[in-house]
Amino acid sequence: MICSECSKENLLKVELCSYCQAKIQLRETRILSDLTSQEIVEIIESDLRGAYPPQGMSLAKSDGPDAIWRVTGVLDKYFNNVTCVNWDPEETSIRVKKLIEEFNTYGVDYTWWISPTSSLVDLPKLLEKHGMFYQEDFPGMAVDLLNLKYEYAQVTDLKGFKIFRVDNKVQLNDFVNAYIIATNSNPKMQSGLVSLFTKSGYKKNNDWSLYSATLNGKTVSTTALFTGAGVAGIYLVSTIPSARRRNIATKIVVHALKQARDHGYTIGTLQASEEGLGLYLKLGFRKYCSFPLYTKYHIS
Repeated sequence: MICSECSKENLLKVELCSYCQAKIQLRETRILSDLTSQEIVEIIESDLRGAYPPQGMSLAKSDGPDAIWRVTGVLDKYFNNVTCVNWDPEETSIRVKKLIEEFNTYGVDYTWWISPTSSLVDLPKLLEKHGMFYQEDFPGMAVDLLNLKYEYAQVTDLKGFKIFRVDNKVQLNDFVNAYIIATNSNPKMQSGLVSLFTKSGYKKNNDWSLYSATLNGKTVSTTALFTGAGVAGIYLVSTIPSARRRNIATKIVVHALKQARDHGYTIGTLQASEEGLGLYLKLGFRKYCSFPLYTKYHIS
């Protein structure tokens, strides 16, 4: 186990670091091959519900038991969303209507993730009835971190290349700016996303770890690691256009997953975009489910 305080590896399973005596959080080791497909799907779902959007701030929210959603006010659809509903089928129509009406009052774009285990068969039609449209299916994927295929993360002929964990406000601003450029997002979301991660926490012992890759001092790629649900969840993977096709995204994702593995995590999860699917398959990720995503844009 790696100590989060002194960063030294304890070769034995201990409660206190052998070097600095800091308390080490012991985790139940779960091996992917020992789990059923249904159990893996539930793990992937749980990670998304805990991670998205980051929970540091909200204009309105519900953390359950029958619905998980949050409006952060950040000017981007992925940071205002519904990640789970577990309603009585007879109540679904009216509850969808009321929840969409509430989201509409905040004047932001938002999304609705449909859980793979959802039993609400009429949910897609109800979302479309109230103005949301289908965007795409995001594959829910998982990997055994002890068998991650690191060899595909080689980067050659890149002078001045560096990967590091974001640790201060300047680095956080650069991280968010690069993410906005890479994803062609609204530049006006800069301050909101910086505030969201500042309040959610991205330092040691927080559930979020943000990683930047730089070329000659310029941030060119990003990824975020969420460990709050007991696995290594990968989010916010992006590379600016001028730095693409150099294997940088693969390198930074593998770096984040290796950091998680070294701190005792054994399973990695993510929801893959169409563009990133090939990357993750090469690393050993396997698709276990799909998350249909519905979107609604605010019209001024």
